[in-house]
Amino acid sequence: MGALSEIPVRTLTSVEDTGGQDGPSAGIAFDPWSPVELPAAERPTSMTLVVLAVAAGIGALVLGALAGLSAVSWGSDGTPSVERQALALLAKPSTERIVFRGSGGRLVLAIGSAGRAAVSIRGFGQATSETPYYAWIVGSGAPVRAATIDGSERAVFLSQTLVPGDDVVVATHSPAGVGPNTPLVASRD
Repeated sequence: MGALSEIPVRTLTSVEDTGGQDGPSAGIAFDPWSPVELPAAERPTSMTLVVLAVAAGIGALVLGALAGLSAVSWGSDGTPSVERQALALLAKPSTERIVFRGSGGRLVLAIGSAGRAAVSIRGFGQATSETPYYAWIVGSGAPVRAATIDGSERAVFLSQTLVPGDDVVVATHSPAGVGPNTPLVASRD
C-alpha cells in the first residue's frame, strides 16, 4: 500500500474520546480531511472605494495648491508678489509665451490678452549695480525703457502694455540699432 494508507486517522466523536476534556472540541466530530470553512472576508463596497478615491483626489489637489503657494512669496502688504502675478499670467491658456532669442530659454516674455507683459527670468546672470539690464519696448517709435532687471528677481512686469508689432529687447544700453540678429530679442513675428 501507499504511504497514505499507513497514516493513522483518529476521529473524535464524543467527550470520552477527548480524555474527558472540556473545551471547544469536546463533543464535536473532527475529521482532518474535511475542508476548513473560514469566515467570509469583509470587502469594501463600491461606494466606500469611490469615497476613498474622491478623498485622495481632493487631498492631492490641496497638497499641490499648497506647494504652489509656498513656492512663491507674498508681498509685505499682503498682495501677491511680482513672481506670483507673473506665474498667474504664465498659467493662463490665453497668454502668449515667447523665448528671448539668444537667452537659452532663461528669459521668457509672457504677454496677456490685454497686452500686459512680464519677463520671466530663470538663471540669468547677475547684473552689476553700474550696468543693470533694461527691458526695452521697440515698436514704430523710439525705444521705451519698460523695466530694470538686476538678475536676482524671478520676474518683472513691463511698465507699458504691448501692442501688435512691438518687440522687447533686454540690453544694458539703449537698443537703437535693433535688427533680426540682435541677441535677447523677443519678437512677436
